[in-house]
Amino acid sequence: MKKWAKVNNYISKTCDVGIGSNSELYKSLGFEYIDVEHGYNGLWYLRGYAPIEPQIPENVKRIEELKKELATYDYIGVKIATGCATIEEYREQIDYCESLRREIRRLNGE
Repeated sequence: MKKWAKVNNYISKTCDVGIGSNSELYKSLGFEYIDVEHGYNGLWYLRGYAPIEPQIPENVKRIEELKKELATYDYIGVKIATGCATIEEYREQIDYCESLRREIRRLNGE
């Protein structure tokens, strides 16, 4: 799409893009009416130079999800370590956490 833009890095082809339609202002600031595109990283680029978002493998995404879920159970270790709870009180959650760890190890092996 064409916008008022000014290249700010000739190596990466990133641009500053103007908002609005005051062409005289943009011309006075050294902007040109050029073809630009918005990159996945939030920056503007000359058309054809925006980087493509890297594809993250499904197993890596799943590992991150499992680690986040596992982290929600961290409080159990603290309670047990400080004597506020016993392993028996949290046996079900501890076993579940171990199943999450096994799944993470399995996915890391793929």
